[in-house]
Amino acid sequence: MQTASNGKREPGPRDALFGHLPPSLFAVLASPARRDYARLILWVYRAFFGEHYTNPVRKDDLVAFIATQIDRLSDIVDDFASDAANADASQNPLNVYLKLRQAGWLVEHTRGYVEMVDLDASVSMLLETLSAIEEGEAVHFGGTIAALESVIERLGENPLDKASSLADAALRARRFQQHLSAIIGNLRAHEQRIVSDPQPTTILARFFDFVEDVLIADYRVIKTTNNPFRHRNRIIQMISDYEHDARIVGAFAQGYVAQGLASSLDMAVSKVRQHLGQVKRIFDAAEDRLDDIDAFRSRLEQRIARTVSYMNEVDGSTLLRITHLLRDTAALPLEWDAPVEVASELADPVRAWGPESLATPALRRVVAPPSPVRTSQIDPALVAYDQTQKLYLLKLAVTPQKIADYIEANLGARERLDADAFRIESPEQALLLQGARQLDMYASKELSRRFRVVHEPGRVVETDWSAFTAFRIERLSSDPASTKS
Repeated sequence: MQTASNGKREPGPRDALFGHLPPSLFAVLASPARRDYARLILWVYRAFFGEHYTNPVRKDDLVAFIATQIDRLSDIVDDFASDAANADASQNPLNVYLKLRQAGWLVEHTRGYVEMVDLDASVSMLLETLSAIEEGEAVHFGGTIAALESVIERLGENPLDKASSLADAALRARRFQQHLSAIIGNLRAHEQRIVSDPQPTTILARFFDFVEDVLIADYRVIKTTNNPFRHRNRIIQMISDYEHDARIVGAFAQGYVAQGLASSLDMAVSKVRQHLGQVKRIFDAAEDRLDDIDAFRSRLEQRIARTVSYMNEVDGSTLLRITHLLRDTAALPLEWDAPVEVASELADPVRAWGPESLATPALRRVVAPPSPVRTSQIDPALVAYDQTQKLYLLKLAVTPQKIADYIEANLGARERLDADAFRIESPEQALLLQGARQLDMYASKELSRRFRVVHEPGRVVETDWSAFTAFRIERLSSDPASTKS
């Protein structure tokens, strides 16, 4: 896709990235005023297209917003200074709007006679990501991992319907891995900044920036007693159980096909195993990531400890004291090779060394011993028992359709029948007779249309199964229409 001068895309060669984004999108971010353009783009996005984006944006409103922000963007004003027709961008904010539109950040269309502004879908996704990066919102993985464990635990209850939750769990696990990598990247960046400056005060100041930006925001949450990694072994064990259960994997695959996550059953099975393997590998390797973070933290703390120790020995008056010492020594009437005894505070005549003078290394985090992953095999006899029990319970279930069939079988050609004349040959028929006695309590229009129960309070009927007040069933309609259950 090519972008014309009017901001619209024209057909042309596409590649992996700019097949979705306008090719000139980053032109304004490569200009001398790139920082101001970046601020303005994010301000426009948050003011008009962010969380409060409900109504279409009028072009006049957006240009008016740019006009109010120009005074805060001196570099953009200088960017237009070479243009004789517009030496000051604040006099014509429409030019700034046109530059953003031509780059592809804004898309213009008309609604009737009103010019409206919108965002391309890909540009909107990019701006949302850039906004999140700038705001630097801390990711709280304590609740995320606990929720992930709960989701994974419930996957086995109904794998067919909850297949999409497996794909979501794999996505959350990948984001968790990315965040751990981001912590290590932040550690490397801060380490380079700290060790690149020889000034002790600067090193110390940057270390406290590191503590505030990385350790407190990210690292601290995974180094507490109630840390989210207590769920790690449980997650790995459950995923292993799912991997070794062909029935659950098959149900996941059917769910992937039904919910549009895969086009065929074979592809779905492959994708299910891929997602299960991703979650397991990520949490299995999380311990190594923590060891890397520990190594960086330990190295930085040792460097800061040495810096603080050096700052205790050398202060701002050291140069002045050495200068006075050299001046006093030069004033002595002695030969160059004569020994000179000078009392100096720089020399420490006696220093006692002992075990308490040694640095105490930081204790490593106590790691709980890994628990073995158990692979459970389901006994076929237990499965058969569950199925038989389910069939038995279904057989005993009393429904309006079963009651109607039971009454018809006993009535035959008669119009009415007393309770003691009903046949009871099984527990199911005993339950159906009780259902017929309570016929008027069922919210079934079909049963009420076809039959009526008449109770006889003065007489009791006794059977081998129960004793109850006598009643009779009368047929109201001979229509054999099927009864709704």
